[in-house]
Amino acid sequence: MPKSGGLGKTGSLIKSLAGSFILPAEDSTPAAPVVYTTAIRSEGSLSESIAGISVLANQLGFTHAPETLYAVDGQSAAFHADHGARAVSLAVECNPRQQTVSLAVSGLDNQVTFETFHQVSSTLFGDC
Repeated sequence: MPKSGGLGKTGSLIKSLAGSFILPAEDSTPAAPVVYTTAIRSEGSLSESIAGISVLANQLGFTHAPETLYAVDGQSAAFHADHGARAVSLAVECNPRQQTVSLAVSGLDNQVTFETFHQVSSTLFGDC
């Protein structure tokens, strides 16, 4: 006598087992980056400002891939570096002609980025 339903039961069992291995989809949306910025008025020279910023940034842990980019006319510059231990980046723009120095700290973790921004801002700018 031919067995009936045995193959159907096996198929159902396989589908049931396969279903138990499927995990619910995780949210794969990448975290949106955050950035904190501020600026001050400054009458310092470009060379002194950039030199001071690069030293202080290094002391604050921004040791990975530091670079200074000068404008074509040499009248303004930007300093950029990534933090050596935290997932944050620093950008400082110096424009003596406009008498401004601005800074931005960006990252993916809001709390870490804010804490780092506050530390950098108070170190570079004090209570300005």
